[in-house]
Amino acid sequence: MKRILIPVDGSEPALNAVKALLDARRYDPVERVDLLTVQIPLKAGAFGSGLSQEEIDAYHQEEGEAAVEAARALLTQAGVPFETHIQGGAAAETIVRVAEETGANEIFMGTRGLGSVSALFMGSVATGVLSLTELPVTLVK
Repeated sequence: MKRILIPVDGSEPALNAVKALLDARRYDPVERVDLLTVQIPLKAGAFGSGLSQEEIDAYHQEEGEAAVEAARALLTQAGVPFETHIQGGAAAETIVRVAEETGANEIFMGTRGLGSVSALFMGSVATGVLSLTELPVTLVK
């Protein structure tokens, strides 16, 4: 049985990756899914003196929870075990690192993302993941 990493950002292509996995598991059983959302790291003082690092960390957590909400709902409804990971960093590198850390056998991911957060899941990130990992990667529109 496989362990699959799915990077999500709340976009339709990311949810399509979850749906593709749910369809694929009919003929290729899945042990567990790791949902990953990658947040662009912000530092205290980056926006003047208004926000502390604790407030920024809380913001990243809140944004990450929102990004995985719909994917969680799909997996829960399908009865697929999963774990959620909210990380900060460069998208492609973080996706590959978390895939290695979680023991993923494969990565399912959307090819495009959301608005200003699209840097997380644009084609350039998919290309980056493909160049950085030896794992099979399923790209979903």
